[in-house]
Amino acid sequence: MTSTRTGEIEYGWQATLFTSCALPGCAVPVATPGDVCQSCRAAFGDMLSVRTGGLAVDPEQVRADLAVRDASTREQYRAQAATVAAAQQVSTRKRNQICWLCEERRTCTSTAGRWECADCQTLPS
Repeated sequence: MTSTRTGEIEYGWQATLFTSCALPGCAVPVATPGDVCQSCRAAFGDMLSVRTGGLAVDPEQVRADLAVRDASTREQYRAQAATVAAAQQVSTRKRNQICWLCEERRTCTSTAGRWECADCQTLPS
């Protein structure tokens, strides 16, 4: 059985022994901050590159940098999801639906769970 990660785990109340993988969305623990887990290395292969000869960075600084990057990524995903949801709400008209009033197949609008054509929507209530 496989499990899917659906939310960010909060560790604010307790220090963690291991840090998470450096790739966004992966929560597999790694021993060295900023390192990539074996499953991500296998999945992404040559797309990952290792930087060598860089400045020595404090593990806390790596954690802070990754937290800022992850927060930005989550915010971009939220904005994208809101844009998609808004676009889906705008297009409530659908072709080839049966109007519940005139029982004709037309381009209808979903109103209170029923399909109404433009002609029937103009009728007095």
